Amino acid sequence: MVDAEQEAPRTGGTPRTAGTGLRVPLRRRRFRLLYAGQCLSRTGDFVFQVSLAGYAVTAGDPALLAYTLFGQATGTVLMLLVGGALADRFGARRVMLWADAARVLATAGVAAQVAAGGRHVWAIAACGLLLGLGDGAFEPAFTLAFTELLPKTELLAANALQSIALRTAGIAGAALGGVLLAAVGAGASLALGTAGFALALGLVLVAGRWPTADRPASGDGLLKEATGGLRYVFAHRWLWVSIGSFGVSVALVVAPAKALLPPASADVLGGGAGTYSLLVGSQAAGALLGGLLVGRLRRIPPGVLVFGGMTVVCAGFAVLGLSSSVAASVGVALLVGAVLSAATVAWAATLQSRVPGELIGRVSSVDWLISLGVSPLALVAVPHLLGFGSPAAVLVVASVVALAVSAATVLVPDVRRLAWPAGSAA
Repeated sequence: MVDAEQEAPRTGGTPRTAGTGLRVPLRRRRFRLLYAGQCLSRTGDFVFQVSLAGYAVTAGDPALLAYTLFGQATGTVLMLLVGGALADRFGARRVMLWADAARVLATAGVAAQVAAGGRHVWAIAACGLLLGLGDGAFEPAFTLAFTELLPKTELLAANALQSIALRTAGIAGAALGGVLLAAVGAGASLALGTAGFALALGLVLVAGRWPTADRPASGDGLLKEATGGLRYVFAHRWLWVSIGSFGVSVALVVAPAKALLPPASADVLGGGAGTYSLLVGSQAAGALLGGLLVGRLRRIPPGVLVFGGMTVVCAGFAVLGLSSSVAASVGVALLVGAVLSAATVAWAATLQSRVPGELIGRVSSVDWLISLGVSPLALVAVPHLLGFGSPAAVLVVASVVALAVSAATVLVPDVRRLAWPAGSAA
């Protein structure tokens, strides 16, 4: 296969091998290697999560899982404060290598602790913290890597591929983790999860250094550089409105639904955990479909696609809180998964194509920080909200409020007028 990287510069036009569809970014060798690595690391991550949860349950030690997740969440939030500035200063490749090395060490440390009986909770928490630091450094760097490796016209297709990989890895990794846990035990299963991060690191090394835009040193400290992303966001109305609107949807619907939908589905639909599992599976299947089809929606302006889509998602969760039909709920869950996936893919491509290259890492950090930062707060609020109504009622009210915010976002002129880069491959 011809390597299109030699046929068109990153900021230039369309390569001679150009076409349409998801295959276009895969014609570039470095992107293929990066993408393959992420398929492996995401699968390994899910294997690790399932294996650790399974071990904590069978060993009767929920504290082990709780401390690991607490350390990971803490590390992710802390690193996101400066992770984007690191990516913008040192380039995506170098930061991704650091991040994957940290995640290999962290997951290997957890596997070693489990193999030894998990006696030292402080060591487990420290490994979780290191894992979170790696996650927080990796995500903004990975967002930046797309813009360093691909022209703007291929970003939508690349993000659709990434969405498909994430959903597929979730399904495959969860199943594989369960099989490995039963077949080889928790220690070996966790070690095999670690291998995913190690392989991803190796493939980035194999890809070699890639050209990056010159970024003259600002002379500012890292923390001051990090605030540059925040200043840029607040200087552009389409950005702060969009990120704020996403934050509202996550805080009111996407995050709380993980706690509210199981009891709501049990109360309204009956069937217990099996019914909820069916809804989760339907949403995952829809997400795969949304990643495949988002490229066909390019006639819709990105702002309308993203926040019109979030309006549909919020409406879907309201229906899930009210529906008494399992068949109808499954269909709605499929639609919610598809539309949410398409909206997030379109948002990632819009962010990457419109933010200046030297600021993408930092702006991405702000975006991730808002989304991840509100999730724990929203989940903590759920028990208090249940004092005012049933899980279904709380979910419906929250969804209606978020729906109104998303619909209003579509009406903001700066958001509504957003446009795709000319000739975007999808």
